[in-house]
Amino acid sequence: MEKLTTASMSDEVSIDEEIYATLLFREVQQFRQGWIWFVLVCSSLAALGAAMMPFLLEESWEETTILNIILIGFGIVFGIFFPILFYSAKLVTEVRTDGLYLSFYPFLFKRIQIPFDSVVKSEVITYHPLRDYGGWGVRYGPQGKAFNVSGDRGVLLELKNGEKILIGSHQPEQLASLLKLAR
Repeated sequence: MEKLTTASMSDEVSIDEEIYATLLFREVQQFRQGWIWFVLVCSSLAALGAAMMPFLLEESWEETTILNIILIGFGIVFGIFFPILFYSAKLVTEVRTDGLYLSFYPFLFKRIQIPFDSVVKSEVITYHPLRDYGGWGVRYGPQGKAFNVSGDRGVLLELKNGEKILIGSHQPEQLASLLKLAR
């Protein structure tokens, strides 16, 4: 199996195309918080309403063609595409016999592998997503990199090279104990 290391990632983390190791733990998380969907649905309805304006107003299309095209495009992107993107987004965390794997579809196109021997420390923590990492998703902040979707608990990894990676989880104790056993 050939490992590709990208320039933007540390030497401790690699991206694999195929995985041949046995699965020990798998957690799939999606954006399903009610408040996110309330905001998303309201903004999507507003965007779709803006897209409908050219059809509801009695103005001539010749005079406002570019504005109408922009409004329709805005409505399609933010009224249809954005909700579909959020609905399909998922963080997949896997512990396999050869390392920890992370994927965040559709934002990360390939799985990230963190070999067990590059993990120095793993601990269960409670964190504040907005304050500590600036929100949810794949985040880069002063405290390191974070992969989180919901909640305020996760496993903080410290790698040999000093890099810190937070993995949000609804089962952080189980994830941390598997990582400690594997090291």
